[in-house]
Amino acid sequence: MPGRILLLCLLSVGLAACQSARTAPPEEALDPFTVAIDAERWGVLIDRAHDGLIESGAGERQLADDNILRADTALKSGAARLILLRNDVCRRGLLSWKDCELGAWPAWTQQAPSSKTPLEVLDRRSQWLGAEMQRFTEVGCNAGRGATDDDLYCSVE
Repeated sequence: MPGRILLLCLLSVGLAACQSARTAPPEEALDPFTVAIDAERWGVLIDRAHDGLIESGAGERQLADDNILRADTALKSGAARLILLRNDVCRRGLLSWKDCELGAWPAWTQQAPSSKTPLEVLDRRSQWLGAEMQRFTEVGCNAGRGATDDDLYCSVE
């Protein structure tokens, strides 16, 4: 008898779950504007967190005193910013979708900055970054030169 009661209880719970699933109100359709606003909040939060680090000055002395760490940080930041540049160039339709594709992204771009990276490795990474960013910086610099009429718009020494 106790087994039958347990079975009836389990069946009634299962039936109630099915009933509630049928009577649950349908989910609201996603609104593209709302999804876009929600997605943009992440970028704002990342920007604010980055601003907070700059405001605090934490770790600046170590970075200033260690050229290997400085170079490794600059290359990894450059790789991350390249993705941002690529996204901006491509969302504006300034390159074909095929030209917007990035190849295999090296694992080092996702590692934390280190002062232990050999100088030769940093040099190879710098060459990779320069080659990878060329098509996107060319488009952006040409746009800047056209908008400002400044032939030296992207001149960096």
